Amino acid sequence: MAEQSTSSNVNITDAVLNQSPVIKDAENVTINYKQPPSTSSSDEDGWDAVQTIMKEHNNRLEKEGVLQFQGVSAKIEIPPVHPSISEITFFEKDKVPADEEYDPDDHKELYSNKIITQVQFQDLLKLKSKFISIIGRAGSGKTVLSKKLTKAFSPSHRVCIHRKFMDMNNKQPLTLRKLFLDNMIPGQDEKVYENAFNWLKKNDEKLILVLDGFDQAEYTLDKKCSTINYDECVPEKQLIHNLFIKHLFPNSLLVVTSRPHAVLYLPEAARPQVTYALGDLSLEDTKELFLAFADEELWRKIKKSSNQILSMCRNPLMLQMIISSNIHPSEDIGDASTPTRLFATVMKNLTYSHNFQFPETMDELARKLQILAFAATKHRKVVLTAKELRDGGVDPTTIHDIVVQLHCHRRPINSRLLEGNTKFFFCHQTFQEHLTASYVVYGMPLEEFQDFVETSLFQKHWIVVKRFVCGLLFDLESKAVSGDLLQKKEILKKYLTQQLEIISEKYLKSRQKYSDVDEALKGRLFDLYACVGEGKDSSIATKAAEHLPRKLYLPRPMNSNLVPGFLYVMKHVTKQLDVLSLAVCRLDANSFHEVASAIKEMKPGQIGKMNINYNKLQPSNIDDVIGLLRVVRDELWMLNCFIDDDGRIRIWRVAKQDERKKLQAALNKIQTGLEVVLDFDITLRSQK
Repeated sequence: MAEQSTSSNVNITDAVLNQSPVIKDAENVTINYKQPPSTSSSDEDGWDAVQTIMKEHNNRLEKEGVLQFQGVSAKIEIPPVHPSISEITFFEKDKVPADEEYDPDDHKELYSNKIITQVQFQDLLKLKSKFISIIGRAGSGKTVLSKKLTKAFSPSHRVCIHRKFMDMNNKQPLTLRKLFLDNMIPGQDEKVYENAFNWLKKNDEKLILVLDGFDQAEYTLDKKCSTINYDECVPEKQLIHNLFIKHLFPNSLLVVTSRPHAVLYLPEAARPQVTYALGDLSLEDTKELFLAFADEELWRKIKKSSNQILSMCRNPLMLQMIISSNIHPSEDIGDASTPTRLFATVMKNLTYSHNFQFPETMDELARKLQILAFAATKHRKVVLTAKELRDGGVDPTTIHDIVVQLHCHRRPINSRLLEGNTKFFFCHQTFQEHLTASYVVYGMPLEEFQDFVETSLFQKHWIVVKRFVCGLLFDLESKAVSGDLLQKKEILKKYLTQQLEIISEKYLKSRQKYSDVDEALKGRLFDLYACVGEGKDSSIATKAAEHLPRKLYLPRPMNSNLVPGFLYVMKHVTKQLDVLSLAVCRLDANSFHEVASAIKEMKPGQIGKMNINYNKLQPSNIDDVIGLLRVVRDELWMLNCFIDDDGRIRIWRVAKQDERKKLQAALNKIQTGLEVVLDFDITLRSQK
């Protein structure tokens, strides 16, 4: 929390607090104190004072890295990339997942059924609404976007003030002027503050307030709140409430960023008029940002090694972690080609960080955080309170915003493990899940581990944790494993193999027609494949391949995080498959390339029928399709599987003549009876 200003106004306020016998609850009491009456000043004097304040304000933002990610040096030119921005219907009756509740399906789209329209960054500069919120999960780029907006919103004779809630959270009552001028830019002359504040009151239509991180506020807004005038000295939350209901600075534009849960529970009168949700970076922006920190060679390496890791790069925070982990991999892990290896490497890198601001070693801290993370995950929450940290042997005042240094090709990047000051969040939910898994593997007693694996680990609640547990235990083949760790590995292998047999058998007993397949059962099966792929244990992959159904229909849509595990199992398949359907999986060009690269290594004619209808392929994928022709024996269906640059389906009968010619030429070169069905009345066959 920012220190209170040492200006004279603080002393006056403290004096009032000390002398007033009526103050019992600083949260709710309004102090009958007003600043001295203002003397009149011209608009010119007011504007000069505002300019003085804003010069210092903008200098401060530049030092914080207005245009940079997580403290990157200004010498790196960050490209103008932005996460996807969607206007959403946030306050409908339908429940929006609360960010304080643990949700193991971290990769699903939170707002897919609430999107009104997609917008661009420039659209935010033309807003007619007076109060908007920008929400997003950890690492989505809310703070960076808020600073970019502040810079973009600041032409001549417009005043844009940027403040973080974590830098406010004042314990004592204060005035609006002190909150946004005196405390923000201390050390100015009293007349400068007075003239600037008077100008802002008179010209509030030229004022833009960008308040970042409402979820970091140490208070919640009540359903009812008394209105105040500009000069009253009240608790901070009352000032914020009056800003939110547009009682103070009614003509200004108010922009508030937050994690979803804090905005979700705002009282109706204090809700924003419009809510925008941040998503992932586009693949093009991901690459552009990646290359600002690293080089093309590393991008190609990650793209080749794991599309799963590449998809994680679309979160700006994870992009930085991935770059650092691939440049400085952990000695006992190797390349960070799986999420387990990635997070293990990140934790290892934190151990060697020169900027690690904590009295204990990272190993000592990690052990405590593992226990805390497991308890939080078990109780379905992602928030750690200060009391829970203290009870776990962690001092909240020292762990607050741990800053660690990650090294990329070009410059060091400062990032965080935990966020918050009274409510603590891991900077990304996956850190909590990895630490939880680490406790299960390294900290949980053997007898408790066996019971946990048997009764809990294979439930949906632990779906991501289970993958990390498999990764940590099964990826130990090259290490000297003994004692409890070896026994845990054998216990997990036994139960995972049993689950593969049980779920595969249930799948086989269901009717094989796609529309009749139980999607939940299919999801469980592919989750098990993801666990196999995370651990890269060939003996388990061979068992999974033995039980692979001869008629296999992939989940629709197919989450990119499931692709690597499925392909790892497919590499161990030796039997004939009657049907392999990727229909309606919505695979993008990169995911399909990864799938096709694995399948084309199978034996000629090993797959009877294959269906790739309704995916999102690009023209470059035609070479991937050609690679499948030798493997598929009877039919290859590919209706509406190519899209144009605008995401629209490209119809075979009116377009893609070059692709048709390439397919026909490839068919003519091989001895095959394969039929390639492009449309219900367009079928290609070998002409030899």
